[in-house]
Amino acid sequence: MTQTTNGYQAAPLNGGVWTPLATPFLADEEIDYAAWKTHVLRLAGSGSGLVIMGTNGEAIHLSTPERFELVRSAREYLAEAGLSSTQIIAGTGTGSVKETVANCRDAARAGADAAIVILPGYFAGAMAKDRFAVKQFFTTVADQSPIPVMVYNFPACVGGVDLDSDQLIEIAQHPNICGTKLTCASIGKASRVAAAITRPGFHVWSGFADIIIPGMMAGMNGVIAGSGNIIPRTLVHLYNLTKQAIDEKDWTKLQQAQEVQKIVSHADWVLFKAGIPGTKAALERWYYPAGVCRMPLQPASKEVRAMLEAELQQALEFERQLEIKANVTPAKP
Repeated sequence: MTQTTNGYQAAPLNGGVWTPLATPFLADEEIDYAAWKTHVLRLAGSGSGLVIMGTNGEAIHLSTPERFELVRSAREYLAEAGLSSTQIIAGTGTGSVKETVANCRDAARAGADAAIVILPGYFAGAMAKDRFAVKQFFTTVADQSPIPVMVYNFPACVGGVDLDSDQLIEIAQHPNICGTKLTCASIGKASRVAAAITRPGFHVWSGFADIIIPGMMAGMNGVIAGSGNIIPRTLVHLYNLTKQAIDEKDWTKLQQAQEVQKIVSHADWVLFKAGIPGTKAALERWYYPAGVCRMPLQPASKEVRAMLEAELQQALEFERQLEIKANVTPAKP
């Protein structure tokens, strides 16, 4: 285990629901740490794990000191609130092995349990043709990272490079690779990787909540979904129902999960279309201000805000019911 600056001992990751947190910025684009604390504690209290500096967190827009402080402060807030068992995955991927490794070391010191690393996108054309370079990138980072490393496969953010199951299985032979997040939505790929890598503590997670049931049926054991910023309890509820249905072979539980999946699938698609600005607009509309995005991202348009208002009502009502049941302040009507 890794000792952090907060005295936290990193632990092997759990399966389940993880949320890539939006990073709140003030009007001058500085990080709003008061809003950050509110957001961290609400999501941790919902039962979601935290992914800090994922795509939704605008990791590409953050400096090295900001990356460290976001993890460090989150770990501090969790300890103060009695939520120290909440796990943190830190996004550490950058354009080079050298800087990515440095970010992994910083994340470990700050209190992360694991790192999630995306393939560099700037030289995507060259990387796509060089399978050795792709493998070397991840395995060299894993060699030097003091915390386990997840492989983040997100073709849309790395010039279209889509790691296939053969690559992922080969990379996953490294003992410090603890899993993969598949934001390619390939259930077949997930099934092949999960079947090939069966060691304890290895996870295959979807990047979309709209395939929680089919993904888990195929061998996935969790999800990292941006919609968790808005409806975290709903995603946790769906995950738990699905896991119970699989573990207990309970057809009734599966039917219940299917009804929740319909709600989640619609909301997940709406928030995907709305993007990071839309997620921040939804947070402000139903929970608390999450500030602006860093340029060049633009604020959510009137059309996006109207879509959110019209299309998220069913999911927000379901989330409200779960919040009231948990005796926490529900989303605004």
